[in-house]
Amino acid sequence: MILMTHPNYPYLLLRTAFSFMTCDGHIDKSEVLKIKDMDKANKLFGDIDITKELETMLEKINLKGMDFLKDYFRRVNKAELSVDEELDLIQVAVDIIYADDEVKSEEVRFLRVLRTMLKVSDEKIISRYPQLAKDFMWDDEFTEEYVKVLYSNYFKNQSLPEFDVSDVHDISEDSNLGDIAE
Repeated sequence: MILMTHPNYPYLLLRTAFSFMTCDGHIDKSEVLKIKDMDKANKLFGDIDITKELETMLEKINLKGMDFLKDYFRRVNKAELSVDEELDLIQVAVDIIYADDEVKSEEVRFLRVLRTMLKVSDEKIISRYPQLAKDFMWDDEFTEEYVKVLYSNYFKNQSLPEFDVSDVHDISEDSNLGDIAE
C-alpha cells in the first residue's frame, strides 16, 4: 500500500528504483520495464513522466557519477518518512533488485546502506515481506561507526560507467510496442 503523504514522495520512490537500477553499473531492460509496470499497476510515481524523468536522472548520474547515489542517500536520510513509506522504499528497491533475476553483491550492499537510514524495525520488514528474511536481513547492529564504515566501504572502490540515455527511451518504446501487440 503506497501512501502519498509528501508531495515529493513519488519522486523519492522513483529515485529509489532508479538508484537500485544503476547501483550495479548496469541497466537491464527488465529493470526499466519493472519501473514502468510499477507505475502502470497503481500510479506508484504519481503524475511523473517516467520516461522523461529516467532520461533526466541518467543525464545527472552520467555527470555526477557516484555523487548522484550519495545524494540519493542524503535525500532518504533527510526525508521524514512514516513506517509505511519506509517499507514502500524497501519494496521498490527489492522489486528492482529481483527484476533481472540476478541479485548482485553491489545491490545487496546498496540495500544495506539504505537499511541503515530507515527507522522501521526488522520485525516489521519481515512481517510485511517475509521473503526478504533469507536474502536481505542481517543481525547488524547499526552503531554510528558501523554505518560510517558500511557507507564508506560501498563507495570506496565503486565506480559507474557512463550510461546511454537512449537506452531508457528505446526500452520505453519497446514496452509500448509490447502493449500494442497484446
